[in-house]
Amino acid sequence: MNKNNYTLRFFSLLLLLVSGILLGSTMQSAAQISSVTVTVNDSSSITLPTAATTAANPTSFCTGSSTTLSVTGGRLGSGTPTAQWVWYADACPTGAATPVGTGASITVSPTNTGTTPITKTYYVRAEGGFCNYTTKCVPVTVTINPTPTVTAPANQVYCAGAATTAIPLSGTPTGVTYAISGGASIGLANASGLTQIPSFTPINATSAPVTATISITPTANGCPGATVTFTITVNPTAAMVATSDITKCNGNTVSAIAFSSPTTGGTVTYSWTNDNPSVGIAASGTTSSIPSFTATNAGCTDAVANVVVTPIYTNGGQTCNGTPDTFVVRVHPTPNATLAAANGQLCEGTAVQLTYTATCGTGPFNVEIRQDGATPNQTYNGVTNGGSITITPTPTSQGSHTYDLMKITDANGCTNPVTP
Repeated sequence: MNKNNYTLRFFSLLLLLVSGILLGSTMQSAAQISSVTVTVNDSSSITLPTAATTAANPTSFCTGSSTTLSVTGGRLGSGTPTAQWVWYADACPTGAATPVGTGASITVSPTNTGTTPITKTYYVRAEGGFCNYTTKCVPVTVTINPTPTVTAPANQVYCAGAATTAIPLSGTPTGVTYAISGGASIGLANASGLTQIPSFTPINATSAPVTATISITPTANGCPGATVTFTITVNPTAAMVATSDITKCNGNTVSAIAFSSPTTGGTVTYSWTNDNPSVGIAASGTTSSIPSFTATNAGCTDAVANVVVTPIYTNGGQTCNGTPDTFVVRVHPTPNATLAAANGQLCEGTAVQLTYTATCGTGPFNVEIRQDGATPNQTYNGVTNGGSITITPTPTSQGSHTYDLMKITDANGCTNPVTP
């Protein structure tokens, strides 16, 4: 290389160096308006979120309570910042929306004010994190069961010992069943799973009405409802004071026969029947007493009437027949007889013998005999049917003598003529 060429190259390099220095100085002097730093990572070193496989727990619950919804499966990925699970109600948003909760599980308390079960759907997805990634929404649908209801039946009044009719119960929702309690003392057992108040035989061992308050609690889909109540009143079995048997003679006056009852708390009336009206009592009646009557017996054997009295108890619009009482009215017949002379022809000074033949009544008899129409009558006691009566005094005069049977009293105290 000659000297001239070397010199040319040297100055050319020098010129190039000076130009670069000047250019760099000019660029460094320009002002910065804004700057941002972007870090580019290697995506092979992190994991992205993936959608949950299910969102569950439990799928049915009672309104007024709460339930927990939890994520199953999926992942939030790695990197900084981390993603999170975000929950939405009723719809999965496509844009900005207000979530109802965040995290792997949330507690929700939706309500149902209706009378049938309803459903509500929640959605969960992973959001944010590295690369601001959002997964698809996964739904979970829950059923919110309503609070069951029951309509309280009207208060009831029953008769003790008389089987009742079942009372249907109504309420919501469909399929509701009921538990009852409070009636054990009156014969209605506690029970559950019912659709009606069952038939039962009420009990009441007292002499006054007893009342039980029955509680009814509805249940449907495992949810209890508000308890309602109604009352059952059980009237007592009406009782009455027993009436004594009555024994009278034909023609005797019988005082009024009054009925009474120890049963309280209501009204007691009476219904009675008589199987033999010939004794002087009507065949039936609905009075609280049998009026005074004359005992009657037209025959020669005892007349017997069986009188059955049923007390009837009324309370709370319910009428209940009580335990009947039976008493007997017995009427003895009027005694009657004939006299005959044992010997119609007598010698003066011989006693008169009369034969007594009873045609009615019960012996022995006490009799009064009048001699020749004169008074007072002579009384002869302990006379038997077919027996002989020795008349005193013995007649002292010749001629016919008349002996009249004036009165008979038999062993039952019945007389002829009749003593009222």
